[in-house]
Amino acid sequence: MSVILEKLRGGLVVSVQASQGEPLDSPEMLCAMAESALAGGACGVRMAQARNMEFFKAKHSKIPVMGITKPEKIPENAHELVYITPAFSDIAEIAQCCDIVALDATLRPRPSEETLAEIVDKARKAYPHLLLMADIATLEEGLHAEKLGFDLISTTLSGYTTETLHRQKQGPDFELLACLTQHLKTPVVMEGRLWEPMDVARAFALKAFSVVIGSAVTRPHEITRRFVSAISAPVAAVVD
Repeated sequence: MSVILEKLRGGLVVSVQASQGEPLDSPEMLCAMAESALAGGACGVRMAQARNMEFFKAKHSKIPVMGITKPEKIPENAHELVYITPAFSDIAEIAQCCDIVALDATLRPRPSEETLAEIVDKARKAYPHLLLMADIATLEEGLHAEKLGFDLISTTLSGYTTETLHRQKQGPDFELLACLTQHLKTPVVMEGRLWEPMDVARAFALKAFSVVIGSAVTRPHEITRRFVSAISAPVAAVVD
């Protein structure tokens, strides 16, 4: 496990995902996208669904993979739900095709009758080789995840829960990152709304263990939308 962590330390992980019906939604396409990210210097990938991870790992067995399960279509009220690897059965589904399982570690009620503590305990006993990463949204959740013994704690869900929805338009949650790195001994991963290289630099300056980026490089429609939105945006007058 320490080997995997060392591969991630100080590096950039690229989240390579596609929603159902998108042009890139196939194991072959996502693997090619991941390979492009690795060629650019990424140290690992974050992927969803067993079929995609299995395809990638068959070709790149030594590359660290952060794995999750999630719905094929994200519901509109996703901010109210625990949907990222929500149960032990989800961990079991992907345990053999990734190195790290990331799961929603917020304090919200889970869809199953399991508690987060029970899920972590079951995973440790059934899959001692797996690293567990807590996707959280608040400092309180980060502190709770550390008490449960997670190997990594990530800012992934800041801005995507009802309590933190207001942060979504505020860019990366560097304030949360700073609080987590100050109060936790567990390695902290920065993820969420990082669009610029300077965002990555700032995250490491705030002592992030590693950084995950996704839409900024692997979601062509989101990237294009940013440029298209600039067409009608007001432009400051050019001064000769």
